[in-house]
Amino acid sequence: MKSKTTYPRDFFSKALAFVLMISCTTLVFAQDYQIVGEAVYLDGPTCEYPRIFDPNNEQISIPNDLILARDVADSNGAACSTFVVSYNGFTPEAQAAFQFAVDIWSNTIESSVPIRINANYTALGPGVLGSASANGFFEVTGAGIPPNTLFPRALAEKLTGSDTDPFPPQASIDINCNFSNSINWYFGTDANPFNNQFDFVSVVLHELGHGLGFAGFARPNGANTEGLLRNGGFVSAYDNFVENGAGTSILDFPDPSFQLLQQLTGGNLFSNSPAAVAANAGVPPEYWAPNPFNQGSSYSHWDDNIFPNANINSLMTPSIGNGQANHNTGPITRGLFLDMGWTLCPALSVNDFTLESLEVAPNPFNDNIRITLPGNYNDSDFNISIFDVNGRVVLDKDVSSINRTIDMDLSQLKTSIYFMTIEDDVNGLSVTKKIVRQ
Repeated sequence: MKSKTTYPRDFFSKALAFVLMISCTTLVFAQDYQIVGEAVYLDGPTCEYPRIFDPNNEQISIPNDLILARDVADSNGAACSTFVVSYNGFTPEAQAAFQFAVDIWSNTIESSVPIRINANYTALGPGVLGSASANGFFEVTGAGIPPNTLFPRALAEKLTGSDTDPFPPQASIDINCNFSNSINWYFGTDANPFNNQFDFVSVVLHELGHGLGFAGFARPNGANTEGLLRNGGFVSAYDNFVENGAGTSILDFPDPSFQLLQQLTGGNLFSNSPAAVAANAGVPPEYWAPNPFNQGSSYSHWDDNIFPNANINSLMTPSIGNGQANHNTGPITRGLFLDMGWTLCPALSVNDFTLESLEVAPNPFNDNIRITLPGNYNDSDFNISIFDVNGRVVLDKDVSSINRTIDMDLSQLKTSIYFMTIEDDVNGLSVTKKIVRQ
């Protein structure tokens, strides 16, 4: 049986049953971040999405939770981010379906900088539905940023609040992607493909997820005798949240080494992203790590044995079958994106959460922080728990509010990112905020 990390005080399952419960607070102000150096480019696509054709597969009834994100896109009004797509070779039907997928992502993540996509509808290898990659990675500095970390271009621009190449018509492309023009596609937007068709919206959503940051640097060497992780001494934002079943970070293994290759192919890799774990009922979500390593699918996908077709988190698994669809980006994926630095759209928070208007300021902070309860909320007794990015408790304290405010001295915390859970001891309501000590 695999050993998995145990997290204290029932933090994840109690405070955050789903990542939708996380209040959407900006990580830090954009001007606090700076890009250092030039773009780093990787060889080959991040993902080559294969098809799995099952001649016996029947058209399935899509569960409502797999089209939740579509409903958000339809009803949310103004998008949280702007995507600009350059379409090359698309038919009108393919372009309309692609744009529908884009609109789902634009209603899922926030960015003040337009996210630019170069999309090609073209011939691909046999059985390949699509491929995508970020158009370069950048080092970003600022409060709470892990050292020696590269961010995909779109996320680097979101964090800094500026385009890496702002002058049209050369404004930077953030994502390059390709989709096969010889597949029997279903271009409908109702997540209901026929049993002999592949759902185009689902495949586009998946590939754009990689371009936005669902991608690690891990790979084997050419002789397949050692595992490699770093690129020029850097890891990706994604790599920072990978551990094995014993709770050892993938960053802690010798790089390159045979030991690292064993980890990449041992079927025993998990996400320790606090928000992703919370969205998975407190259990670290498992990554796809088969033996041998499969270039284009290993490591940078969720395990499709754990999150099979019709599971709400199945979008970012390594393959899709005919007659299958998922138009929901998935709570564990959104949780991982939140921890990597994206901000989620406010529509993805829980509307009925009583403490949703609770304020924590300043954020980022130096030594002291003030919690302000909603104006219609009575004073009460609270438990304040603060966790680091690995889920370890660094502070656990019972406090009482005075005039709906709680003042806390957090000067003992190191400069980093933390998660603060404020729980009302009387009625059990809780809210979790991401905070940054600078």
